[in-house]
Amino acid sequence: MKLTRIAKLKLRVFRDFAWPKNLHSFGRFNLIYGWNGSGKTTLAWLLSLVEKQTALIEGEVELEFDGNAKVSGSSFASAGLPPVRVFNRDFVNATLSQTSGIAPIYFLGKDSVEKQAQVDELKKELAAIKAEVAAAETKKKVAEKELDDFCVGQARHIKELLITANSPSYNNYDKRKFKQAVEALDAQGVAAAMLADEDKARLRSQKDAQPKPNIDKVAAPSIELDALIQEVDTLVNRSVVAQTLDELAGNSRLAAWVQEGLVLHSGEHASETCRFCLQPLQATRRAALEAHFNDAFARFQQDLANLLKRLESIKQALGSLRLPDTSRFYEALASDASASSQKVSAACSTVEAAIEALIARVAAKRDQPFAPAATAIPIPSSMGVSLSDAVAEFNATIEKHNAISADFKARVDEACEKLEASYVAEAQAEFAQRSEAVRSATAALEVVKKQHADVQAKIEGLEREILEHHRAADELTTELRAYLGRDELRFETKGTGYALTRNGEYVAHLSEGERTAIAFLYFLKSLQDKSFDLKNGIVVIDDPVSSLDDNALFSAFGYMKERTKEAGQLFIFTHSFSFFRLVKNWFHYLPGQRKNQIDLRPARFFLLRSRRHADGSRTSELGYLDPLLEEHESEYQYLFKRVYQEANRNDVVELEHHYGLPNVARRLLEAFLAFRFPDMSGDLQPRLDRVSFDNAKKTRILRLLNTYSHAGAISDPEHDLSLLAETQPVLREVLELMEAVDKDHYDGLIKRVAPSTVEEQGEP
Repeated sequence: MKLTRIAKLKLRVFRDFAWPKNLHSFGRFNLIYGWNGSGKTTLAWLLSLVEKQTALIEGEVELEFDGNAKVSGSSFASAGLPPVRVFNRDFVNATLSQTSGIAPIYFLGKDSVEKQAQVDELKKELAAIKAEVAAAETKKKVAEKELDDFCVGQARHIKELLITANSPSYNNYDKRKFKQAVEALDAQGVAAAMLADEDKARLRSQKDAQPKPNIDKVAAPSIELDALIQEVDTLVNRSVVAQTLDELAGNSRLAAWVQEGLVLHSGEHASETCRFCLQPLQATRRAALEAHFNDAFARFQQDLANLLKRLESIKQALGSLRLPDTSRFYEALASDASASSQKVSAACSTVEAAIEALIARVAAKRDQPFAPAATAIPIPSSMGVSLSDAVAEFNATIEKHNAISADFKARVDEACEKLEASYVAEAQAEFAQRSEAVRSATAALEVVKKQHADVQAKIEGLEREILEHHRAADELTTELRAYLGRDELRFETKGTGYALTRNGEYVAHLSEGERTAIAFLYFLKSLQDKSFDLKNGIVVIDDPVSSLDDNALFSAFGYMKERTKEAGQLFIFTHSFSFFRLVKNWFHYLPGQRKNQIDLRPARFFLLRSRRHADGSRTSELGYLDPLLEEHESEYQYLFKRVYQEANRNDVVELEHHYGLPNVARRLLEAFLAFRFPDMSGDLQPRLDRVSFDNAKKTRILRLLNTYSHAGAISDPEHDLSLLAETQPVLREVLELMEAVDKDHYDGLIKRVAPSTVEEQGEP
């Protein structure tokens, strides 16, 4: 299983990468060249997730394997991926952690061939059992799904049949409730729960019936009629002691007029003159009037007024009494409600008539206070039913109605429960059959799992007897001595891993070059570990020569070439052109590499480019390796081609396109002047000072290259965007300078790059 393409990638510097349509796919051997910041670390890290089978939780990625199988980053943890080993900065740090030893690399012992043969046979048996486990797991999942689907379907069926506005009990009926119900049934319970069709029809009709709402009871006014009659009799028969005046006693209207006039001529309104006729008020006449209207008389009149007011209030309460309409009652109670309502109305009318008679007696006494009490008016008969009794009888009918409503819901719930039990009982046989299929599949799975565990335990036991990692430690020490050219560093076995010693003492500190060399040798040796299938695996190596001198670089290449030549697929990332050249030459001489069709060649070459935007961000993309990089032994021709094309392009480009070009121009100019003045090193300016060229142009060149060629961002205030906009004219001046200094050399470069029509954008 080989990685064919990175179909799409949105991760870190890869903002929205899609595999170019005209770009060849990955081969067995792959060399990716790119300067720092072009995305090599991101790609190597991404492939390390494949190695660890860890899902990508940031960004998006889709990898294509074997030309058709596509795997998303979120599926790395579960997809069947090939074995991968990645060497990168994370591997260096993990290998040489100060908190843990170096993990061992295991090889077969020399006297364990027979045991290894047993292991090989057991592994074949284990593979067959593993297939049986997979088949048993599939069968179990199928049985479980069929049972689950059955329960879901039955629960949905019961819910649809029993859901009703009268009861919310079945609104949330689901497979869990169905399973609880069916598992609680035994054979006897099934027989008891079954219902005939006519019974089910009756119960369905009962559950769908519509209940009537409750009715509030009637509150009867509290009237003690006998007490009121006695109170009226007592008051109207009361005698008022006063020196009455005949002309006033016999004329109630005149008496009321005179009484009010007397008040208006007394107290604060006192006057000795009649305000009506303006004649003097005689003292004897005033005294006679006051004797007629004394305090006892006033109190008597007030008592009459209060009683009248209370009787009127009672009459109003009787008039406001309202009974619920009999249509609100259940049909069975309609006649009772009607009869009770009539009794209440009759009693109410009787009491109201009696109250009106009492009001008439009190009013008559009020108008003729000194006249003898009138004969008591007969009170109409109530036909033996008091108002309170009639209302109580009507409320009893209301209670019956409300009891039916309450019992109605209980009867609906009971009908639903009986129907549910019947439906569950009808499904019990099929449920039992499907449950038995799940139990059988589970038991079969446990059997093959135990077989798998037993064989695995035998393999592990044999491997513990035959594995050793002492030899790997000795070999690593020998290789490290040859790699570094000194022998003070050694790998020592320590428990189940390795430890590094320097001159017999455990190492406390390592230089960056030593860390890289040790970790890379260990990585290459680990490819021989029995836990990794090199011939069917993918090996990823990211910049293994960082901080190494030329001698160590060549040694690293030699070890790498020897240990990875049998890899199923190899990816090498580098920014070092020296290392790139070594790998490129190796790939060029692989069998079949000279075939005309790229897709038939074992090795493929790629270029990582990044483009810097005006906001300081970068976008990376993977594409063809420029032929000049592939065909020449240095990147000098490629740098010249980039500068020449950008200096002579006629189309209009965005300002952000120019970011990165000053760096390309600087590297070209430094290489050119290094050949021209081999006796000088260091900064660019002293070398430019020795060149006979227009000083103003040299100043512009130096200013652009010093400002932008090493910038990691554009936040510095001296980074004038107008200066960046002059990139193209300055590139032309760089070419003019090269031509002026060495025209033959310049003309040779022009012949090499001018025919090319490939237009490149961005930096590698």
